[in-house]
Amino acid sequence: MSAGPKFFVDEKQIVAVHDRMIASDSDLTRHVALIGTCLECLSLLPEFHKEGDVTELNVLRLGVRCFNSGASALRLLRCGYFQPAVIMIRDLLEVRCLMDLFVREPSALQDWLSMRDKDRMKHFKPVRVRERLDQFDSVNGEQRRAAYSLFSEIAVHPNPNGHFLISPEHATRIGPFFSYEYFRPGIEELVSHLSSATAAFCNLFETDNVTALNAKEKFATQLAEWRKRYFSPKNG
Repeated sequence: MSAGPKFFVDEKQIVAVHDRMIASDSDLTRHVALIGTCLECLSLLPEFHKEGDVTELNVLRLGVRCFNSGASALRLLRCGYFQPAVIMIRDLLEVRCLMDLFVREPSALQDWLSMRDKDRMKHFKPVRVRERLDQFDSVNGEQRRAAYSLFSEIAVHPNPNGHFLISPEHATRIGPFFSYEYFRPGIEELVSHLSSATAAFCNLFETDNVTALNAKEKFATQLAEWRKRYFSPKNG
């Protein structure tokens, strides 16, 4: 009989603590509800809309990638793996920017699909995509650049500035841990970038399937309510 895997981490207690944090915090409850609606939308659209050509197929796969990154980030956050969760959130930011570019410049999607790998890497690397979006927005792009750079520094690339995500309170920890200090901002970043990525996917993706259209409408309604609550200018 096999003794099973030598290294096995049981995160149930950590998940339970983080889930209690969600249940006791109305903001976290709303954020997680929108995350769930995003994942529902991203899963239903590819399921109920059959692609008509290679372009649609690749658009659908971008949506699948957003689902995988979003669902992974949520699971990693609940399990207490904060550094890998941030990597998934950065992936959402990168894919979202790419889809935003395709929405605003439809010819870019065909270029992205048809270019040789070397040319694609040159013309569509993340910094170039952000620069092109900045031109559309007539802004200096500080917000996109700052978020991408921060996620890269603290989670993607080995850097002493990111050690706090695996070593809370200067303690070298092995494995996951629960932390309201890290969990709450992690959920806030996830809902922000996942909802933006889902919106970009919906804008890029056309369908006449009723189930898919209902999923898009449900997402759009909930996103509008969430943005009104958390991003509307305060009175007074």
